[in-house]
Amino acid sequence: MNFLDHIPLGLVMLMSVLIQVLFIEIGFRYGKTKQGKPYKAQMAQVRAIMGASLGLLAFMLAFSFSMAQQHFEQRTQAYMMEVSAIDSAYRGADLIGTEQQLQARELLRHFAKLRLQTTQAAREADIDAVVEMIRESERIHDMLWALAEGAMEGAGDHEDTGIFAQSVLAMINAHDARLQAALFNRISPIIWLTLFLMALLSMIVMGYQAGLTGTRSSLATWTLAITFSAVMTLITDLDRPNMTLFEMNQGLMVELENRMEGNESWSPQAQKR
Repeated sequence: MNFLDHIPLGLVMLMSVLIQVLFIEIGFRYGKTKQGKPYKAQMAQVRAIMGASLGLLAFMLAFSFSMAQQHFEQRTQAYMMEVSAIDSAYRGADLIGTEQQLQARELLRHFAKLRLQTTQAAREADIDAVVEMIRESERIHDMLWALAEGAMEGAGDHEDTGIFAQSVLAMINAHDARLQAALFNRISPIIWLTLFLMALLSMIVMGYQAGLTGTRSSLATWTLAITFSAVMTLITDLDRPNMTLFEMNQGLMVELENRMEGNESWSPQAQKR
């Protein structure tokens, strides 16, 4: 888990804005102490440095946002793979023995419910519940694979029973891909540290330039701080396992669960689960 995962998103935004404004104020006060002809000549240099630092900060924000967006897309792709694999396994259960078919379908129905419950627990940042549900999902994988092995042994490795086994393997692979994308594909703490350091140094230079001139705009100060903080907050949320602003649509999993339960009607409100 990243150190930012334990901080509420609203608090991340507020702290980022206040700290950036604070560093602008520090730079402004220091710049005011350096007013005078010897330092007026530095204005052009300070402006150039301020423009370069803000431009580099914007580049780093764009780079970090792109990385977080890629991680989000990987989670979405893994989710789609898992829904498809569960559906294939449920259909493939028709090709194995009757007793095994009933067990497999019951396990798959329970697994679909469990995946929706895991998503809900992740949204509520209930880490202990998420870990326990992940372990239960892996136990269901083991039971499904045992059923697939038994079906293949009883049928002499017939191709029809192999379809179910392949679907179970696809479920396991998709599950591993979701865990990798959600828990391990994260923005490096070094990148976060560099991003915060660049932001604070840029704010100091901006405040210093305003201090040398002896004038500043409160509107410009707060607008800049809020703008950069908003982008950093979006990056933080995209990179979190328990996203707040960005939620993965669970409609496909809900629809699949309904079909496995024999309920063909699907309510759009169900996707909010």
